[in-house]
Amino acid sequence: MGRKPVIRRDISCPSCGSHHVVKSGKSAGRQKYLCRDCGKYFLGDASYYHHSRKLREEALKMYANGMSMRAVSRVLNVPLGTVFTWIKRYGGKGMRS
Repeated sequence: MGRKPVIRRDISCPSCGSHHVVKSGKSAGRQKYLCRDCGKYFLGDASYYHHSRKLREEALKMYANGMSMRAVSRVLNVPLGTVFTWIKRYGGKGMRS
């Protein structure tokens, strides 16, 4: 006999949106979950701030045109650390328009 499928209506995977998640221990006192569909782990009480692709591309264009990271952060109302991460992660890759 296999395991009973677990479907939780109160929590969903931030990566794929599935409700097929199970508890998977704790990290720093916070509950961790495992998505059975995509296999990713996530924290149940974490706040997820997903920014649109359009906003990321706009930030990269502004930075490429000579704006400082701090100025990009101020204009787009996005945390400076987020702008830094976008530039580090996506800056070297070719931008599509």
